[in-house]
Amino acid sequence: MISVSNLKKSFGDLVVLDGITETIEKGEKVVVIGPSGSGKSTFLRCLNLLEQPTSGVIEFEGRDITHAKGRELNSVRMKMGMVFQHFNLFPHLTIRRNITIAPVKNKIMTQAQADKRADELLAMVGLSDKADAYPAQLSGGQKQRIAIARTLAMNPDVILFDEPTSALDPEMVGEVLSVMQTLAQEGLTMLVVTHEMGFARAVASEVVFMDQGVICEHGDPKDVLGAPKTERLKAFLASML
Repeated sequence: MISVSNLKKSFGDLVVLDGITETIEKGEKVVVIGPSGSGKSTFLRCLNLLEQPTSGVIEFEGRDITHAKGRELNSVRMKMGMVFQHFNLFPHLTIRRNITIAPVKNKIMTQAQADKRADELLAMVGLSDKADAYPAQLSGGQKQRIAIARTLAMNPDVILFDEPTSALDPEMVGEVLSVMQTLAQEGLTMLVVTHEMGFARAVASEVVFMDQGVICEHGDPKDVLGAPKTERLKAFLASML
């Protein structure tokens, strides 16, 4: 579904990604771990071109999207959803409207169809009673569950999660991870940047460890998390305990 070859990204003299090569197959759940500043979020942002790669190639569903612009870029982003750390909900719109605005504006659904889909998604994330509320009336965990529902409303082929629980109070983390685990069980293709090692062990089909802009280790979570090969990964995992 996604093929990345020798991806590099620099900001001036600062090299953030230094030759990332990775393949994500349909239905896979790839969890990316690593210390802060290792390039994890930049990697995700390059995949859907929120950041323009300095060099390298990104292919999505068989086509080179590295330099996609205009209509082609919009098409990529509709199929490659993204959930951010800080929800990014529209504060002046109700929860139902937050979920329906994109599929209706992009002519994917009629308003009636989008409203029906919003009700289904709200039930799925356990927030059916919040359809007419506004974001300011919700907790952080509820807002993030709505952000996931909003992304799902576009029927994406893959969802990129950029540290979706890092801005939440500890007691709210579980409710968001529970929704993500449900999506994983339903076969959604997911690429998740997270510090939640329990989630990685339970859900990931592959774990990728990044440090200083490169992939240091990747593979089955039992191997990467249970029997790390490099001292750097051993030290990182020890720091997470």
